[in-house]
Amino acid sequence: MVAKKRTQLRTKAALRLGQSKEDNEIEVEQLNLPEDPKAFLHQARESKKDKILSKSQSFLSKLHERTSLNGAISKSALRRRKRKQRDQLKPRMEDLLVSLEQDGVQEATADSDENGDGNDNKLPQNSTASVSSRVTRITTPNLPLESGSVSVKRNQPNIRNQRGAKQLAQNESDRFQTVLQNKQFQQNPFAALKEVIKMQKY
Repeated sequence: MVAKKRTQLRTKAALRLGQSKEDNEIEVEQLNLPEDPKAFLHQARESKKDKILSKSQSFLSKLHERTSLNGAISKSALRRRKRKQRDQLKPRMEDLLVSLEQDGVQEATADSDENGDGNDNKLPQNSTASVSSRVTRITTPNLPLESGSVSVKRNQPNIRNQRGAKQLAQNESDRFQTVLQNKQFQQNPFAALKEVIKMQKY
C-alpha cells in the first residue's frame, strides 16, 4: 500500500507541475491581449456626506448669485419701483396745461374775451372762483349738471371686464358728443380745454 501511495503522490505532483506550466502560459497570453475598452466605465459612487456637501454648496452659490444681482432688494420694493415708473408714464393734466400756455392759448383766450358777448362782460373779474364753484364732486341723478362743470367719479366700471369696458366706452362717447355740442368749445376749443383742466382736481 505504501508503494501505491508513493506512485499516487508522484503522479499528483507531476500533474500539479504540468497545471502550473499551463497557467503560466495562459497568463502570458492574457498579458499579450489588447486592453478592454469597457474596463473603466463603472460609475464612481458618492458617499452621503459628499452628496450633502455638494447640495449645500450649490444652494449657497444660488443664494449668493441672487443677492449679488438684485442688490438684496425685496419683492415689495421692486413692485413699488415699477408702480412709480408706471405712474410717471401716465399723462398729467398739469403738463398739458403748461404746454397749452406755451403754445399761446392765453392770447387766444384774451381775444375771445374781447370778442365775446355782452353777457360775458357782466361776470365779475374773479371768474376763476365762479368757475371753481361750479365743479361738482358727487354726482346724483336728481341734480342736473351745469354746462361748465366737470364731474370726477370715484367708482367707475372696471375696464378689465367686458361689461365694464363697454360701459366706459359708452360713457366716453356720450361725453365726447356733449363736448362737441358745447358752444364754448365750438368758439374756442383750446380755451375750453384749459378751463376744464383748471376745474379738474384730483
